[in-house]
Amino acid sequence: MRWMNLPEQYAGPRSAVRILPVAYEHNVTFGKGASKGPQAIIRASKHLEYYDEQYDVEGFEKGIYLAPIIRADKPEIMIRNVKNAVKGFTIMLGGDHAVTIGALQAHEGEFGIVHFDAHSDYREQWNGSQYNHACVARHFNRPTVQIGIRSQDGDEARELKQNKLFKTHYAWDHNEDSIKQDIDSLPENVYVTIDVDAFDPSLIRQTGTPEPGGLLWYDVLRLLEHTFKNKKVIGVDIVEFAPDRDESEAYTLARLVYKIVCLRQKFLK
Repeated sequence: MRWMNLPEQYAGPRSAVRILPVAYEHNVTFGKGASKGPQAIIRASKHLEYYDEQYDVEGFEKGIYLAPIIRADKPEIMIRNVKNAVKGFTIMLGGDHAVTIGALQAHEGEFGIVHFDAHSDYREQWNGSQYNHACVARHFNRPTVQIGIRSQDGDEARELKQNKLFKTHYAWDHNEDSIKQDIDSLPENVYVTIDVDAFDPSLIRQTGTPEPGGLLWYDVLRLLEHTFKNKKVIGVDIVEFAPDRDESEAYTLARLVYKIVCLRQKFLK
């Protein structure tokens, strides 16, 4: 299958954008099914329009390649395989949030991180592992802007206040101008990681730990547009989608992927 069922000439390995599905979940904290997320989003992509009316571009024109799916049972193997598979501008579809660790290791040099999430994911370890999805932010070690946070452990909150690399924005105190200022303060290159539970459950409820009071569609798009317009985005991931029989949310996330493709094309530096 090709992303969006694109004609073959727009879906080859030399395409400008690479979609990397990673069917991985390990020791999840609550709901299961994130390993099925990538395939559900890919299936839904065939219903997308090629033209994006918001950004006035047809993002497929420079090509979108769907890479072979990665499967792994152990976190160390998954991280290694993801690191080796991330090439060029990659949009990775998880899988639980631990897949981000491998993607970050694939990038060198100075870069910051824009982190959309309901949870801080800053635990030192969880379920006996430092590679659990609840610990992914511990592996960032770079200037980071967290957006949409509304659930965290007290130790996480205290440690993040002391960590000068992190700027955390809570969903209940959402200030778009302040978030944009903090994004502007990041290095020129940035990586964007989107845990779908950053969205309000009215938009995305099929995720391991849906939290009330989340971000809405245009909240996220405005911040993504600001990031792509003012920074060089080196990679993106969308993680923690755990689909059930309702396919509408898979389509929503496929549309989010294509919005990102179109933003990159519109603001490519």
